[in-house]
Amino acid sequence: MKKLIILGLFICIVCVAEASKPYQVSGKLKVPSDTLLVISVNTSTGVASKLDTLALQDGTFAFNMPDTTVVYSVGLICKPLAGDVNGLIAAMFNPIRLIVVPGERAVVTGEAGNYQIMGSEFYQNLRSVENQLKSYQQESNRLSSRVAEMEGRGDHVDLINLVRDSLKMVQNEISETVITYIKNNPVKKVSAALISYVVDEKKRTAFDMLDSSIKGGVMATYALTLIKMAEKQMAQKKAAAKIQPGMPAPQFTLKDLHGKDVHLADFRGKYVVLDFWGSWCGWCIKGIPDMKVSYAKHKDKVEFIGIA
Repeated sequence: MKKLIILGLFICIVCVAEASKPYQVSGKLKVPSDTLLVISVNTSTGVASKLDTLALQDGTFAFNMPDTTVVYSVGLICKPLAGDVNGLIAAMFNPIRLIVVPGERAVVTGEAGNYQIMGSEFYQNLRSVENQLKSYQQESNRLSSRVAEMEGRGDHVDLINLVRDSLKMVQNEISETVITYIKNNPVKKVSAALISYVVDEKKRTAFDMLDSSIKGGVMATYALTLIKMAEKQMAQKKAAAKIQPGMPAPQFTLKDLHGKDVHLADFRGKYVVLDFWGSWCGWCIKGIPDMKVSYAKHKDKVEFIGIA
């Protein structure tokens, strides 16, 4: 009988301990419906989860990530009322964004367009820095929108470049503010997360400022992923600068449908039309019959290469 009582007490203690264990993400949101949509990316593997649903109770929610030992990039989507298709599209494009860090607790409050992320030390530090960047970030967003509007109207390229120069100056201000913080706080996990605010060409330099405990810790993969993405974008921009009207096309090698290497140089002496298309693109498919007709007519002088 004593053994049963002791066992019962032990089970109760374990249950209480589990129940009192804080969730990684929790909070209370003002949403139209009683459902929160959650999508996440495991930054260690790059694998995105399927869109999941989370039932709300008076706006409150709490959950843990599938793997509590790695960093996740998470989007919370406040689902609108049933039938509101436009509301759903708007919500999907403007999720509540946060990163979920092992050992840290995020508390999200507010609503989709006006939310706050608080919680443990990591999120307190992140919020403090983001508050310092707020005015710069607002100006950056304003200038980005202006560039898009000017491009849409077809304004003169010189005028657009003037606004781009102003945008770059603001982005550099943001970057330098963050780099100063990282330099002064190399042992904080939040410093690795803030690398996302650093301009691409200085991301790796910012990472090198981090303490070895952070470089070898849970935030390392997240930071290195940001750096790899930045370096890839810089390489693409460098390559794009070489692809201008009147310049020779860069050489490439791709596999054909039979797995054979196809080199652009194989078609030297002919006009070459590169058709970039996708099976999901209706207009791309629609144009294929016309290309076949053109090829049959001009195949002695022109080669069509479809790149899916």
